[in-house]
Amino acid sequence: MIRKKKFRNLLHKKRYLAAVDGTQKYVMDKCWDERYLHRKIRSKDGEYQYYAYVLEAVLIFSNGMVLPLMSVFLENSAELEAIENDEEWKQDCELKAFYRLAKRLKQEFPKLPLTLILDGLYAKGPVIEICRKNKWEFMIVLKDKSLPSVWEEAQGLMRLDTNGENRYERTWQGRQQMFRWVNDIEYEYSYGKKRRVLTIHLVMCEESWEKIDKKGCVIMKTARHAWISSSPINRKNVHERCNLIARKRWLQENNILKEKHQGYHYKHIFSYDWNAMRGYHYLMHIARMLNEMALHSIPLTEHVKEFGIQSFIKKFRAAMTHREFDTKRLRRVIESPGQLRLVYEDNWKTSRPAA
Repeated sequence: MIRKKKFRNLLHKKRYLAAVDGTQKYVMDKCWDERYLHRKIRSKDGEYQYYAYVLEAVLIFSNGMVLPLMSVFLENSAELEAIENDEEWKQDCELKAFYRLAKRLKQEFPKLPLTLILDGLYAKGPVIEICRKNKWEFMIVLKDKSLPSVWEEAQGLMRLDTNGENRYERTWQGRQQMFRWVNDIEYEYSYGKKRRVLTIHLVMCEESWEKIDKKGCVIMKTARHAWISSSPINRKNVHERCNLIARKRWLQENNILKEKHQGYHYKHIFSYDWNAMRGYHYLMHIARMLNEMALHSIPLTEHVKEFGIQSFIKKFRAAMTHREFDTKRLRRVIESPGQLRLVYEDNWKTSRPAA
């Protein structure tokens, strides 16, 4: 579908938004395979939990559709399990899995124009260097305690911006937002035995909005967000890069919650066998992808908008299980060429499915 440009009207400035995040799948008390990760149980001295963890890359489109792109499982090797000293045990981790994911993405999609949306774990020099080497744009969450030298320089330069040249204020979705940014910050880091220098662009958003609490009273809420941007920030692109790109990461988090709690049974381990467990994961993602495209297709969007996704799924299941099918008609449908027509951004504003 990517090769045939089926999503060209759902891209952000001709680029694919790809959010990357990790999620835990299953937790077990027994180690059924040496490749499962493990951690100590705090309440039980000397006992471990074993779990499966996977790093996901998903595509996020302008109509709200989220499709799985690539998965990398975190796994231990037999050599690591043979080490008995816990201090020497170095398990696979999400950051190592990202390097494998980035390598696979570049191999499978060498010319795909990607914009990566990453959380604070990836605010590191090697990750930024990989993105730039692969010609990927990015927006990476920057936490308060991450890259202290960058924060120190940025806050100092922001205080010197007395004319407000690097500030922008606007209202978005009922929130009063103040953006401030600093471009071209030099960040020095170690990679192996070498010292390297990167140029970083930092943007910060402070926002406030009114909310009704449980007692019916109006309260004022505030929040602060910060990101590292692959491109310099200015007044013309700050809303686009922060609100329309970086904040799309919540769609991936919402997608994970749907898989775990809305009928896909993602948290249930159907087999302790490592390969069978991974096989179910990929089959479930294929089903999830087909469901997402169906729910965002033009023939179904009005129905989903009126009755909601859960109601539609229940009615569809009832139709599939309690209705006698006309096999001749189905055969004619299968033999005739079909075309998937997705809802685009302009239609999505008036045809958004109920949550």
